[in-house]
Amino acid sequence: MKLSHRQKTLLHVALSIVAMGPVGCADESTQPNNAVPVEQKTATPAAQSSAGSSPTTASRDALLEIAFQIGTSIPTEPHARDRARMQALVAQTCLDNGSLDQAIKYASKIDGWRQGEMFALIGQRYATMNDPQHARDFAARAIEVAAGETDWRHERVITESAKLYVQLGDTAKAYELVQGATQAELGKIEVARTVTMLPAQLDTQADMFDKAIATKNFDLVRGAIDGYMAWLDRVSDDEIRSNRALKAIDNAIPGLPLDLQVKCEIDLADLLYKNHHTDLALVKLHSATEIFSSTTFLPEDVAPLGALVARAHQRMGDTQGARQQLQKLHSEHSTRRDGIVDLRRATSLRALAEGFCELGDRDEAIACYAAALEEGAINPNARPRAEDLCATCISMAKYGILPTSDLMRRIDSIRNSLTDPW
Repeated sequence: MKLSHRQKTLLHVALSIVAMGPVGCADESTQPNNAVPVEQKTATPAAQSSAGSSPTTASRDALLEIAFQIGTSIPTEPHARDRARMQALVAQTCLDNGSLDQAIKYASKIDGWRQGEMFALIGQRYATMNDPQHARDFAARAIEVAAGETDWRHERVITESAKLYVQLGDTAKAYELVQGATQAELGKIEVARTVTMLPAQLDTQADMFDKAIATKNFDLVRGAIDGYMAWLDRVSDDEIRSNRALKAIDNAIPGLPLDLQVKCEIDLADLLYKNHHTDLALVKLHSATEIFSSTTFLPEDVAPLGALVARAHQRMGDTQGARQQLQKLHSEHSTRRDGIVDLRRATSLRALAEGFCELGDRDEAIACYAAALEEGAINPNARPRAEDLCATCISMAKYGILPTSDLMRRIDSIRNSLTDPW
């Protein structure tokens, strides 16, 4: 696929910055938003030393432009779903990085329900920015897309739109939108309400979460855990209420699949750490580590899940422990490689690269990204190669790593090879 003049210009921006010299991992101010912000995080020495050379917004946007074009190169027939998914991932990354105009531009080019979902998420960002007019405009655009969808696709867009109205304080409109939705989707609205409702209403909300957990229905339990996380964030200084939330979450987590148990324990640890309950946060992190270490996961899940654990250790001050875990996962990856289908191999390497980047270990991150490019180029069909290449470009942009000249040439080479068969 040939580059347009504008695309060549954006690419030239990225390469020019690379030519100026080594670029380190992004500093704290440019890291992607975590689901639970960690206020006590401190940069590692490596990250601090590279802060002055962090990539500019323009260079990140240039790399995301390339990623979007790669995703768009996937033909609509017969791969419309995969094309839209990759395009949405780029738009979401732009939104996470604060490039709102770019997110809007890309969202407008997506076909199908994912466009509506992105419009709703953009509207939520405007609501967070206290811009209700733009928020409502994007809610309307999302609802218009949802009108052309059916089943779960319709529900997914409508649910995100309803959450937007909850942010705006219009709960009546939110409930009107989700009339007839499944209990799982309604639960997501209750999670959103928990963030903004009056303190006097919180106990009634917790009663609802308890009932959801008691059903032992997977989707309802997941929603109740998310709700209790939001609830705990509101009441973290109230010992009695905090204990209620922690007890409920602790009772609910063992019913989840083991990989989700690890993730939920990490989310809980992050939340506690954010609210200055450091000792308890470390207990929850230890629990996540123990579940991960004592479980035999599928080969393709080991590095991505292990990297999540390592990064949590980094956030809570155990930089050396995190580095050792990542290095161990990296060294063991070659022994697991043959047991991973080629469609999943690059995912493990990207996860490790992101972990090394958060540590400020640029060389290790670059090495993992280079290996991810090679693993992603193996499949004989162009569609999975395009997806992996797009995902690797997204990851580098998201975590503030600009490609070296060699990596950029390899990206171009793989991109130029994206031809039939798809």
